[in-house]
Amino acid sequence: MALSVQLFHREEFETRTLRALGGAAGMGLLAGAAQRLHMDLGPGYFAVAAAALACAKPTGVHPLALRLALAVLPALPHFFEAPDPVPQSIGAALAAALVAWLGHGREHPGKPDAVAASAAAAGVLVPLGLYVQQVLEARFLGSTGLLSALVGFLVVGLFWSVGTLPANIVVELDAVEARGRRLEDALKGESRVLAVRALGLYRQCKAAVMKLPASTGRAELLGVLEKLAAESFSLAEAHFGLAAQLGSVVANDVDAQVRELRERAAATQDAVARRQLELAASSLGEELNHLDVLARRSERLLAQLHAQVALLERARVSFIGVQGSELGAKGAQAAELARKLKQLGEPPSSAPVEDVAPVAASQPTRLMP
Repeated sequence: MALSVQLFHREEFETRTLRALGGAAGMGLLAGAAQRLHMDLGPGYFAVAAAALACAKPTGVHPLALRLALAVLPALPHFFEAPDPVPQSIGAALAAALVAWLGHGREHPGKPDAVAASAAAAGVLVPLGLYVQQVLEARFLGSTGLLSALVGFLVVGLFWSVGTLPANIVVELDAVEARGRRLEDALKGESRVLAVRALGLYRQCKAAVMKLPASTGRAELLGVLEKLAAESFSLAEAHFGLAAQLGSVVANDVDAQVRELRERAAATQDAVARRQLELAASSLGEELNHLDVLARRSERLLAQLHAQVALLERARVSFIGVQGSELGAKGAQAAELARKLKQLGEPPSSAPVEDVAPVAASQPTRLMP
């Protein structure tokens, strides 16, 4: 098993960061204008609150309730007597936790570990951002003015938004499991359903295997399970990619064009024009045949994927007997089970060539003048 660090929902994080910077910039302009009225809007709270309010996308909660919480909760630490930057750090952590929990815009709320990691990161980075803002003011911008406020709020907003990155990062000790998690977000349709099923079965099987005593048989069994899961994910990716290609072309439209060209060729009196139309229809006919071959291969890939997931299901059921046996015999049973699963997972020697190799694109007929 290899350590794997995965960044999920990259577009979501980038969008969240841009929106946070926009909110912080708007509040920075307001703070710069408020300085003329002798009002000090410190970036420790206002930049964080503006960034959080701008980037939050409510998940499973009323939008008004979330935005009210983002405006109120980060302000509470500032009412207690604590040296700077403790209130700013706590307020930033609260805002990041709310965004990672209920404001990331996905279907389900954030997981506790991701929420805690985001809160901790924002709590550390915002004081660092405040320090950078103070250095910029002291050396380059000055402590007053619209530009100083704008840059200072942008810096704090940027550091806070980077603190929400842990909500999009997952550290996996198992590279196969990490690949399955990535496919959960990348695939759609039946390919995704089967990939998610294969990932769940792999996790259950791996948990059952890890309960067995350490032995050569257990290591062999883990290797077989990883291979079965990896092949399932490969089939899911291949089927999804092929289905996406087929979905971009409508075979009925191509067939209609072929018939139309042939009808025009039959109705044309000029021999050269008729030959051109017949060659064009022949070329489209070859493409139609190619689409038919791809459709059959897509069906075979899907059938192979179903069979591969069924093997993982069979493995999961097989572990029931191993767990119920005597502890001393588990190593031998694990080795025997690994050999059986390995044999079942081997593809038949009579598999068609097109199932294991990509179909070459057909060459269209060249039209001669």
